[in-house]
Amino acid sequence: MAQVNVSHVVRAAAADPPAPQGAALFPEDVRPVEEALADKGLLDRAYVDGSFGTLTLGAYRRLQQSYGYSGADADGVPGATSLTRLGHESGLFSVVDGDNGPPSRGIGLSDVVFDRVPDGSTSVAIQQVCQHMDVPLTWWLPGYMTIASRESGYDFDAVNSNDRNAHGPIQSDGYPLYCSRGVVQCIPPTFAHFHESGTANHIYDGVANIAASMNYVMDTYGVARDGHNLAAKVQQADPHRPPFPY
Repeated sequence: MAQVNVSHVVRAAAADPPAPQGAALFPEDVRPVEEALADKGLLDRAYVDGSFGTLTLGAYRRLQQSYGYSGADADGVPGATSLTRLGHESGLFSVVDGDNGPPSRGIGLSDVVFDRVPDGSTSVAIQQVCQHMDVPLTWWLPGYMTIASRESGYDFDAVNSNDRNAHGPIQSDGYPLYCSRGVVQCIPPTFAHFHESGTANHIYDGVANIAASMNYVMDTYGVARDGHNLAAKVQQADPHRPPFPY
């Protein structure tokens, strides 16, 4: 029986739909979930591909509704309870919680700190990240200035409490756990998984927020470490193209 990491599936549900068609952040975790949804007649088997795209999101929303969830609790983003139930009913997978301890890279979700921090200069923060990660400023600085402008207006304390990520238990900042936060709007599972060693655990810290995002785009979109293809790979970083979620 397969094991499905609930934190991986949650991150895939946030990252795959706005990404290019077929993008799959954690295909080995998502595919058993899709197979179970297909067995229930909620997803066409042609779309069992390991990508938690919009069709899978819709199928999971219908599953949640069939379990009695409604409103924000039926947004298509899996939770541990519904995912465990689906795995048990299907017999295809069991659920493990990757947030119980640090992942292979980064920190555990429970280690993320939600206290506010003093605002700062976005350009300085990007420069500090590039120095810390030993990468050139040439493409990272303009690209991340564009991302920060579009995502938060350079506001280190920005929170998006209106999109489909805005669910989960309330944290010390007064917002649900999975809200996007910070100057480049990381969701906490992404911030935790891609957390850069040596930076703060505070999700609102500009350096930590940007560093985690840079690790994320390198891993997810194939951005080179020197950043030369950042604008080509991540539309949100390209000032010559319209804004697009990343």
